[in-house]
Amino acid sequence: MGLRSLIEGLSTNERKLLLALREGKVDVAEVARETGLDQSAIMRAGLGLAGKGLAEISEFKRFFVSLTKEGKTYAREGMPERRMLIALAEGGHKTLNELAAKVAISRKLAQIALGWMKQKGWVEFSKEAGRVKLGITKAGEQALTQKFLDEQLLEKLAQVGEAPLEELPPELKSAVDRLKWRKLIEVEAKAIRAISPTDLGRQAISLGIELVEEVKGLTHELLTSGRWREVRFRKYDVVAPGAPVYPGKVHPQQQVIDELREILLEMGFAEIKGRAVESEFWNFDVLFQAQDHPAREIHDSLSLSRPERTRLPSVALVKQVAAAHEHGVAGSTGWGYKFNIDISRRPVLCSQTTAATVRYLASHPKPPVKVFCIDRTYRHDKVDYKHLAEFYQCEGIVMNPRLTLRDMFGYLRQIAVKLGLPKIRFRPGYFPYTEPSAEADVYFPEKREWLEVLGAGIFRPELLRPLGIRHPVLAWGIGFSRLAMIRLGLEDIRDLYNNDIRWLRTQRMI
Repeated sequence: MGLRSLIEGLSTNERKLLLALREGKVDVAEVARETGLDQSAIMRAGLGLAGKGLAEISEFKRFFVSLTKEGKTYAREGMPERRMLIALAEGGHKTLNELAAKVAISRKLAQIALGWMKQKGWVEFSKEAGRVKLGITKAGEQALTQKFLDEQLLEKLAQVGEAPLEELPPELKSAVDRLKWRKLIEVEAKAIRAISPTDLGRQAISLGIELVEEVKGLTHELLTSGRWREVRFRKYDVVAPGAPVYPGKVHPQQQVIDELREILLEMGFAEIKGRAVESEFWNFDVLFQAQDHPAREIHDSLSLSRPERTRLPSVALVKQVAAAHEHGVAGSTGWGYKFNIDISRRPVLCSQTTAATVRYLASHPKPPVKVFCIDRTYRHDKVDYKHLAEFYQCEGIVMNPRLTLRDMFGYLRQIAVKLGLPKIRFRPGYFPYTEPSAEADVYFPEKREWLEVLGAGIFRPELLRPLGIRHPVLAWGIGFSRLAMIRLGLEDIRDLYNNDIRWLRTQRMI
């Protein structure tokens, strides 16, 4: 693009700024005073010129001196030591209290002012009738006819508002530290942005920059008056980079949950919800998990002190579950101990979403059943890079006559394919309430390794018979946290909850 074409493409503000750079480098505040534009408009124009190679933007710090609230009072009414000196010259020797009352200041402030008067040599002390009185010295008399540097600096700042520190006269600079220590002035560092023309920008200025009226769009007035023929329409660079925008969006982990939920709904599953607080009956007993099983101890499940007890389902169902534990069903010998209903009533934080799916089975014992649950579960785990005390689980069940483990593998393979993980392999596994059981490994190309993310099996008769179910029930669970970590590129499970705003902003929608 030729230089003339480049100039033709400049906006009105860019032209004004380029003209303001005729003399070389200027700061944004100066340009604002010259052009009447606000500083944000100047910076936008400067960025536009910089993008076209016509200008350069630099930034540096400058220190500015301004009055504090107390400093403004002293600049207006006079410094307290000056006022006390005048009062002392007018009325002769006085005590400190008399002097403070005459100039209408507090005794505390009068004592501070007296200290400065002594330091400047304006006052002398004498004793009359056992009272200490103050008198003016020759230096004090001379001070009445002249203003000291402190006072000069206060007056100057009262006039200009604030002044660049480096532009103060050398004699006034010497008063800055003293007044700053007295908290009468403050020195603030400000970032100053300056714009200077490049060689190309100087060439553009030498060719001549013409200012024409520029409008952003057609209006009714422009059309009816015919002025649209005379004005210049603003050109927009549609590929120019804009400021980053961070709109509200769904949390990355919730995106993975929603993706998995959509997949399961598409496959014909219905969603059910679990409970945060469960009884040990639904969390363990119904799953044919022995009441003295180690998982019930404090190192795994989380017990609650309130409520002290939970309500159990029908007496008949509790008796059938108790019988399965004590004597077994369908050829099983059970656990061979006395079932304790008080243990069943104890409340715990739900440690597995299987409690939700089995609750559903108990109220829907007839096929077909095809449901899933994605919910939070809680365990007394030590928190580290791969364990949390609170985490999500995803679990599903399918009940229908003549279902086999082969059908289960078909469901799991379909879920993995829809998640974009077509390579899956199965191997024998063990779970307390399924038999046979299998575990599924999925190959992740990013990590170049197989990772276990799925577990599955067919519910045991000891679980199903007490519920009145005579058909096979396929059950599967997904290690959701591990899946989410891999999908989001995380190495530490705690990063899912650390509220790192930078990480949240840069995560793309799945």
